[in-house]
Amino acid sequence: MSIRWAVAAVACTTLLGSVTGCAAQEKRLPPVSSSAVIGHWRGDCGATLDVARNGHFTFAEFPSGEGPHDERRLNGSGQWYLYRGGKGAPPPSLDLKHHRTLFSLLFTRSPEGALTRMRFEEEDRTCWFTRKK
Repeated sequence: MSIRWAVAAVACTTLLGSVTGCAAQEKRLPPVSSSAVIGHWRGDCGATLDVARNGHFTFAEFPSGEGPHDERRLNGSGQWYLYRGGKGAPPPSLDLKHHRTLFSLLFTRSPEGALTRMRFEEEDRTCWFTRKK
């Protein structure tokens, strides 16, 4: 093996190790707790979401989830639970069961692991939710 190939192999191995190390650090964050999602959330799309300790939620003006051209908004209530995700599975989320429809809000976390925002994604638009005190 030439010296160039040896240097390239070491550089690639180092780069791969650093990328893998970052991914491993991200996976070490503790799961989002129930207490982290409890409260009143307001979306930048005009929706509101109230998550109660008893496993129930209410929302108002929530996007229908039927795509970007469906402007319907939903009002109602249902049950919520935390989806933990896993290797090869969708990412962790707050799942809202409203009638027969499941809405998943994905988490945005600080580097320390605190829940900072949640997002509901439709085809080409996203509604970002932040907690209101």
